Amino acid sequence: MSPRTVVVVGASEIGCRFALAANAAGHRVILIDEHPQALKGMSIDAPYFYGAGLPAALNNANAIAQTYLEANPELMECLDSGIDVRLSTILWGAFRNSENAIHIGTPKVGLVSRDGNELVDHDILVIASGVRDFVPSFQGWELPGVFGAKAGLALLDSYGVFEGERVLILGTSDIAVRLMRSLSARQITIAGVVEPGETIAAGSEAAAWIESEGIPVHFGKVIASAKGKVAVECARLIALDGAGSEEIACDSIAVAVATLPNIELPAAMGCRMRFSESLASWVPEVSVQGETNLDGVFYLASSADESMVDAMLSRISGEARDERQASPSPNADASAYIRKWIEILHRTGGADVIMCQCESVTRREFCHLEPPKYLGQAMRGPQVPTSHTDNPEAPHLNQDLVKRMTRVGMGHCQGKRCRDEAAFTLMQRFGIGAEDIRPGSYRFPLRPLDLPLIADDDETDDIRLNWQMWPYETRNA
Repeated sequence: MSPRTVVVVGASEIGCRFALAANAAGHRVILIDEHPQALKGMSIDAPYFYGAGLPAALNNANAIAQTYLEANPELMECLDSGIDVRLSTILWGAFRNSENAIHIGTPKVGLVSRDGNELVDHDILVIASGVRDFVPSFQGWELPGVFGAKAGLALLDSYGVFEGERVLILGTSDIAVRLMRSLSARQITIAGVVEPGETIAAGSEAAAWIESEGIPVHFGKVIASAKGKVAVECARLIALDGAGSEEIACDSIAVAVATLPNIELPAAMGCRMRFSESLASWVPEVSVQGETNLDGVFYLASSADESMVDAMLSRISGEARDERQASPSPNADASAYIRKWIEILHRTGGADVIMCQCESVTRREFCHLEPPKYLGQAMRGPQVPTSHTDNPEAPHLNQDLVKRMTRVGMGHCQGKRCRDEAAFTLMQRFGIGAEDIRPGSYRFPLRPLDLPLIADDDETDDIRLNWQMWPYETRNA
């Protein structure tokens, strides 16, 4: 088969490895990544939860770009190999022929960078968008100094601008241990680790390292609140056995409960999705070669290995037939750990904690399906978040209906902060599994953008002159 144009979304380690392999196989590869991000983009907590205390050094775009490249050797290898690398570039949409769009022609992706907007044709789309932070709500989580583990690792390892001096870590997951190691390597004080269970979730090896480093672990406790006048000054912990509370002095709180896959792009494109208990998230259904139900669209999970890279390349090159049986899921179980944290935080923190920062919606208002207070009115009658369908296997609880009634997930962060906690809260409230909830939908653009950046400037003078008459002509046709 002749060389093909392959767009790879995400310059993670696995994304770079695939890009290099595809390039070596003779394909034309375009590697896209939104990092290093501009401060404006980071302030809306996408794709990571950076929080409100971003360092001013991020304004120095040139220095940040240099630091980012030096910190990512796989990316430098991609550049040196001649791959078309597009950094600081947002993929805001992907388009292909469908029932409602029959004139797209060659599949296209919409890209926005500092140089403007571009529609790029491609034969193959490989989604290697990695993972993002899961950050459950607690009192004071809006204070500067509260951030997610992925955001912390990005600021530490890729941007080199971390300003915290004394960090409290919530959770003992694998990502929590990664963050601890990075902080320890930079001699940043770890004030403690909060774990509601009795053991380190990341396992015995991680527990041995934490003990060897002398990091205090607060077992059987959970955060009650982050406290401070203008930024985090301390955190109040509460014991689950009723033994009281204590305050831990810190200037930063890293939420490291879990990470979840970035699935906005495949979901918005219409890829068939399934809920994975092991990943605590909806993910695309893929074949053993990583191909989704959309021809030419592949999903490369962050846990993928070289065998998956080889299988995908064989399929793209036409050397392997399509094998549509589903690929296996990883063995780790993030869902149970997330459920534990949410149940405990809601039980100990109460119903008046803000769940959605953008719309200032509390847990109580969300669970009672109440609109935000700023709207000044309640629902006209009792509401239920159910959808009626003739398909008996279809989920009856609809997160989009809940979003429309409560506005949780409708803010400028596009639900990055709250949609996952909202889904798990619905599971707890109604006593159902995730497979019984129709998840909230994603739409293009996938990132908040200034609309003039993606406006179509190719209209003819005739179209511009008469476009206001189209609604009138349609009504009278």
